[in-house]
Amino acid sequence: MFLLFGPPGVGKGTQADLVSNKYKLIKFSMGDILRDEVSLDTSVGNKVKRYLDKGTLAPDDVVVEIVEDFLIDNQKSHLLFDGFPRNLNQALNLEKMVAQLGLSINLALELSLSSAEIVKRVVNRRYCLSCGRIYNYITNPPQNDGKCDACNLKLVKRDDDNEEIIAQRLAIYNDQAKPLIDYYKSLGVYRQIEASGSPQDVFEKISLVLNGYIK
Repeated sequence: MFLLFGPPGVGKGTQADLVSNKYKLIKFSMGDILRDEVSLDTSVGNKVKRYLDKGTLAPDDVVVEIVEDFLIDNQKSHLLFDGFPRNLNQALNLEKMVAQLGLSINLALELSLSSAEIVKRVVNRRYCLSCGRIYNYITNPPQNDGKCDACNLKLVKRDDDNEEIIAQRLAIYNDQAKPLIDYYKSLGVYRQIEASGSPQDVFEKISLVLNGYIK
């Protein structure tokens, strides 16, 4: 089992897609799942929407419940967690669930980037509502301005992709990241990768690390 985490806007989603495709891993993306729940107006979605709208994180009890269901359903597969855990409490709960299922965490990989670069990336990020592709006018622009390369449909900007909310989310991440990093260092599974450069540049850095774990 592999964990990919880092501050918002660092490119976790893009890298998780590339990694899961190359190494045939089942991907768990908490951000995608929570946004799907909100868009589908489910009970979980209604519970977390007020937190997402303010740029704060979903409550741990909701998050852990979703993760537990996923682990039980996919315990026989090779897994990649994108953006989870986000704090020490979540990490401890994950370790408990993993141990109960006889699984183990092989690597906790953090993507790092300066706050200034993250803000620049986030405000320039766009999404395709049809196929889910993510674009960025700084690192990964669409071929046709404002339209998805695959669907040719208009790209949209998420409401929370603005400087005020990203600053709040970065503050939360920085506050919670140190104990999380210290925990995975104590387990001997922590690695950090500088996420500057193009998505392909970052993917090559990640691949160099993962090649030592996945044959």
